[in-house]
Amino acid sequence: MAVVSVDPDLAPNELRHALYGGDLVVLTRLAAVEDLVEYTRAELCRLFAPHDPRHAHRFFDPEQVAHMLGSWKPRFIHAERSKQLTTAVVREAGLAVEHTYYDLPKPRTAFPAGHLTAGMAFAFPWHRDVWYSAPRQQINWWLPVYDVRPDNAMGFDLASFDRAVANTSGAFDYYRNNVQRSSTVTAVTTERQVRPGAVDHRPAQEVVVLPRPGEVLLFSGAQLHRSIPNTSELSRYSVDFRTVDARDLAQDRGAPTLDVACTGTAIRDFHSVADGSGFDEGTVTAWFGAPPADAVLVFEPAT
Repeated sequence: MAVVSVDPDLAPNELRHALYGGDLVVLTRLAAVEDLVEYTRAELCRLFAPHDPRHAHRFFDPEQVAHMLGSWKPRFIHAERSKQLTTAVVREAGLAVEHTYYDLPKPRTAFPAGHLTAGMAFAFPWHRDVWYSAPRQQINWWLPVYDVRPDNAMGFDLASFDRAVANTSGAFDYYRNNVQRSSTVTAVTTERQVRPGAVDHRPAQEVVVLPRPGEVLLFSGAQLHRSIPNTSELSRYSVDFRTVDARDLAQDRGAPTLDVACTGTAIRDFHSVADGSGFDEGTVTAWFGAPPADAVLVFEPAT
């Protein structure tokens, strides 16, 4: 049975396996998380100055916000400071840096109903990250930048963690998506990317976890979750990144994947916490097969 635990007394190997088994974990004592939150808040305040970022939707229309985020998000994601703060979180959490790989931190935005919900602020329906070609060893790290509420956070269907759910993941290919992502900033009212989701999913019980700013929620990339439609009066901001352990990839240890039909792999987006190197192509091919000759293996934002 999946559980939600706070600061569990688990060794790193035990923590990963608990997450692979469907548990949700909140870590509350990492100073590096507070540093990442403070840095992100400062960035948001500069972006939306002189307005409070939580009220940005009152002062900028969806087209303006899409343009602003389209310029700012890639800078944030690829900034050296962002990388340093993200790897500091992983190190402080005690994961083995020589075996741990991470992808770049992504700032997420959820504006109140009636504002921007596509493209740069897409509101994800019920989905698993593994439907987006994430490896089953993926662990998600999600941290709010400001207080979150039940009406603007994330929901989980823990009971469906190891049950097959009807979904549209068969339409998703990671390499084709890397081409489509260049149009994200222009999507204001209509979503242009393929976004896998569950079909007519209605969970018996939805679990909502509300970590405070300075805390981080960990969960498996195989968890079925969604963005709760933001019916609050506040824009919601968060940062997430993902990690994988190379030993688990090599030994094929990870969460169950019973309903995945997507193609391609996101593994090339991950880099070593220790030295920033990626997985060599021979290893990736051995694990996930050779990509098509014309595949766009990694998304490169416009500069």
